[in-house]
Amino acid sequence: MELYILRHGKAQEHTQNFAGDSKRELTEVGKKELCCIAKAIKNLEIDVDDIISSPLIRAKQTAEIIIKHVKSKKKSIKIWNELKPEIDTEKTVKKLTTLKPDSSIMLVGHEPHLTDLISKIISNDGTVDISLKKGGLVHIICNIAKGKISGSLRSIMTPKQLKKLCR
Repeated sequence: MELYILRHGKAQEHTQNFAGDSKRELTEVGKKELCCIAKAIKNLEIDVDDIISSPLIRAKQTAEIIIKHVKSKKKSIKIWNELKPEIDTEKTVKKLTTLKPDSSIMLVGHEPHLTDLISKIISNDGTVDISLKKGGLVHIICNIAKGKISGSLRSIMTPKQLKKLCR
């Protein structure tokens, strides 16, 4: 499986008057940056079978921007509760093992869940320290067998690097 992992874009900050973390939306700057990042992903000729997002608003908004630009066999976004930031990565791994081994998937989610997931896939014990900025993209080639997943890290691209490719 080709697995692309994208952290959501820049979102509203937490404030005392704020309704809650799950309601935070992307900022205008975040939306603009993600449009550029989406074009970069298109320029890299990344094709995916499915885009799967956390149910939180900022992740869904990120996925909606990406799907407009990226080649995807399905023009709809799947929502997985297993991509919520507070969910144990073991549940996300288990869900990933239900996907077709020859598929190409993009996950959109949050920190620290995503880097914990990446570490778990590429090291099995979760001991790899990875940094993923908002709008950053990771590419992993995964092997799925007998309900387990392992992977080889192919690339980590920062938002700054991706923005240079959107021109």
